[in-house]
Amino acid sequence: MIKNLIFDFGNVVIQFIQANIVSKVTTDPTEHALLLEAVFGKGKFEETDRGLITADEHKKITKQELPEYLHKKADELLEVWYLDLPITDGMEQLLNDAKKAGYGIYLLSNINIQFAENTDKVPVLKLFDGIMLSSYVKHVKPEKEIYYALLDKYNLKAEECMFVDDREINVHGGEAVGIKGYLFDGDTKTLRDYINSNSDMMFKI
Repeated sequence: MIKNLIFDFGNVVIQFIQANIVSKVTTDPTEHALLLEAVFGKGKFEETDRGLITADEHKKITKQELPEYLHKKADELLEVWYLDLPITDGMEQLLNDAKKAGYGIYLLSNINIQFAENTDKVPVLKLFDGIMLSSYVKHVKPEKEIYYALLDKYNLKAEECMFVDDREINVHGGEAVGIKGYLFDGDTKTLRDYINSNSDMMFKI
């Protein structure tokens, strides 16, 4: 019986569109391209997601790739990127309905220490019964350790959990420790139907 729903953050709970985030600090096409690559280019968040470097160290490394006139905007971007991100259509209602139906609601995300230290500034996170972030445990999805860390911290049984992520490799990571997986494609209604069709809960969501 599935009693707990575990959600990824980016592109599941919220829409993580990097180009739109960079647009918060500049509308100049050249600046936009430089900042997008320096901040969000391939592998740029890996060490911060693992909690191996601090927010200040991340800023320093990022600015080394940019002309000096963009350093202030890089600092600003790294401080505000996670604020006011749009919630995926229908997701907030789904989370509220799931809580009313009796599900435990948890977040499991690869995300940096700066976000981890400012979760109170992200209103939708108040809906969750528990949060496990990679930068706190020094492991990232799909490594088994981060799934076990969530289960252990909140005393959850893997067979009673379902994990929703937008990356197949992360879904498989959860399945490897016994958590039922769902690959999210952005369609909240289909997710809701899937939860209901696999639920033994008294109330549907």
